[in-house]
Amino acid sequence: MQTGYFSAAWRDVKNSPGWLGKVAILGLVGLVPVFGQIVAYGYLFGWARDISWGVHAPLPPRIFGNEDGALYRRGFFAFVIVFVCSLMPWALGMVWGVLTGLGAFWSARGGFAVAFGPAMMMLWLLFAAAVVLSLLFSWVGTMRMSIYGRLAPGFQFGRIWAMMRRDFGGLLRILGMAVFLMVATGVVVWAATLAITLAGALAGVVIGTPVVSTNNPFVLMATVPGLVALVMILVVACAALSTAAGAFSMALIARALGYWTRQFDVPSWHGQDDPMPFEMTGGPCPAQTPPSNRG
Repeated sequence: MQTGYFSAAWRDVKNSPGWLGKVAILGLVGLVPVFGQIVAYGYLFGWARDISWGVHAPLPPRIFGNEDGALYRRGFFAFVIVFVCSLMPWALGMVWGVLTGLGAFWSARGGFAVAFGPAMMMLWLLFAAAVVLSLLFSWVGTMRMSIYGRLAPGFQFGRIWAMMRRDFGGLLRILGMAVFLMVATGVVVWAATLAITLAGALAGVVIGTPVVSTNNPFVLMATVPGLVALVMILVVACAALSTAAGAFSMALIARALGYWTRQFDVPSWHGQDDPMPFEMTGGPCPAQTPPSNRG
């Protein structure tokens, strides 16, 4: 019976020495725009590439170790692939926004709102499909780029589509777990934001009390900076928690994608333009069964 990609990925993550600290560091690095994402992509998809080759190893010991000399190049290429693949749903979203505004304009004037209804529904469905497909294309493209070490394989949409068609169900399972992780991360961030809001409200109450606000300026001078510092610390902690949760989700997704890619017999791949093994045999790929973690 086929084992879930995410259960295998979770075993690999939790069995990695110091994995919690590594996720926390990735979260802190993620606070730096662009650079943080490049480091996370390079680190995690290098690990995903290893398992696609059948190499079982824990998370690399150092985030910035760059053991293979390709950490930043791989991370930058992954960033480019994700950005380019996001352009199509972004463009459709812009069109949808414009048509929504036009529909509201004509509806307010008794215009052809009914005619806009079916068109808007179709465009919304097209937008949702574009978001899903662009995400899946970026995932598979990033894996191909990581394996070949070049940007071009990440944009070979014909090869990417052939891989997706071969095991679309596996990708959808990974997508489903990614959505679950996104929702769980949102709940955690919401709870942290609520805590910060309550802390800010408490600070306002303390500052507004008579003993602080009247006849005691020294208490005010001593209390306000501490409360402001507390709120700022909580804000930074919330941001770090959010990025750490995102890094944890990305680690699971990347490793699961590595397991998914392994079924295509990566060691038998040749040039980026050559047919993949399943295309040459014409038969189905062997079922992928992620093994238990060995190290």
